[in-house]
Amino acid sequence: MPRLRRKTPHEPVRAIPSPTEKRPAGLPPRPSPEAATGIRAIAIALNAGTPRPKAIELDMPMFEDSAPAAAPVPFRERVAAREGRAELLVFRVGTELFATELRAVEEAVEGVAVRVIPDAPPAMLGIFALRDRTLPMYALGRVLALANAGEPEMTLVVRPSGMRIALAVDQVDDVFDATLSGIRPAPTPDPDGMVLGVVWRGSELVTLLDADVVVSNCLAAAPPDSL
Repeated sequence: MPRLRRKTPHEPVRAIPSPTEKRPAGLPPRPSPEAATGIRAIAIALNAGTPRPKAIELDMPMFEDSAPAAAPVPFRERVAAREGRAELLVFRVGTELFATELRAVEEAVEGVAVRVIPDAPPAMLGIFALRDRTLPMYALGRVLALANAGEPEMTLVVRPSGMRIALAVDQVDDVFDATLSGIRPAPTPDPDGMVLGVVWRGSELVTLLDADVVVSNCLAAAPPDSL
């Protein structure tokens, strides 16, 4: 007969097999938890020598899945650290190639009709309707004060953080997977902070832009009624 033992007056009475009693026939011998090493071995030892069903393991969420997603590191900081890689959207303005991080660009639109705004700043082309929103549009060549800017044919809808604007560029070139350690300082200093550096794509030199700073500079000069 099992011995009865009460640990405290408030705990229920439980039957505990005595050390001399034998396990029922058909059950494997109980492994010793003290002799078990590793999480799986300890789990088997504490579960009467029977592995836990796989379905239970698959249904249990991982600890990492329940943790909140970490905020992405700003692109400027990643470029300054020169570590990792980034997907860049390369586009052309005049005779020069520029790029910004791909995830800062929502889409590229061709053949956009722009409505001119009175007393708009020189870099602002006007506004245009994108589905259910009206966005201010800027000519990137004018924003960067490029003397050789051509006629814009493509529009980039840019939203690096909270605000969304449109940038008119000559052409959209390609997506370029760049190593951030290969970025070099720009030959000419940029007082506005829009240029992060330059990177080589084969034999072509690409100027890397900070989309956050470009958007901030554009909105700082925009008339309030256009936003």
